[in-house]
Amino acid sequence: MENNLKKILLTGGTGTVGKSFIKNYINKYSFYNISRGGEPLVNLNREFPDVTNFMGELSDSSFLNKVFKKVKPDVVIHLSALKHVDFAEENPIKTCEANVLASINIINASLNNNIPKTIGISTDKACSPENVYGHTKSLMEKCFLDADNPDNRFAICRFSNVAHSSGSVIPYWLSLKDKGLPLNITDPNMNRLMFSKNDSSKLIEECVNSVS
Repeated sequence: MENNLKKILLTGGTGTVGKSFIKNYINKYSFYNISRGGEPLVNLNREFPDVTNFMGELSDSSFLNKVFKKVKPDVVIHLSALKHVDFAEENPIKTCEANVLASINIINASLNNNIPKTIGISTDKACSPENVYGHTKSLMEKCFLDADNPDNRFAICRFSNVAHSSGSVIPYWLSLKDKGLPLNITDPNMNRLMFSKNDSSKLIEECVNSVS
């Protein structure tokens, strides 16, 4: 029996933020997810069997259109991205493909399938960007805002660093602590803006509800 819950389609829902958002709102929305990794998809399915998953690449426009047409989501939340600053500096083409071109494919799929709301998850590094990652996310933001129209709303939700997310500094520091090694820091005077997984979920939910 089909329920009447609003349908949310995530890209990259197997990540830390995606799983946190699903966990916090699993009873409020019907969730669908697009990811490319087999093992993360299996793990997500075991943890949240009610989530419908699709395996595929965001670079594949025909695949995206097929999924969007099948699901007919009320909201698309575009989480998928290459997020690591060092990797992005060393691989600018791949980072542009993942963070800019894939985002444009999401935009086109939303427009082609008349999706009411599409939300792109960005970063504070997109503000006055100084590295490849920040520049690609800044471009993603500009593309989303350029696509916005009264019938198909596009919005941006900027994040700071999400504590304990995969590849973030806190798990790295904890691993150094467990080995009895000193903590590596960028600079003693550096500040790092962080918030929790739950905070990230609440911010996305606020964005979903505020876009009309």
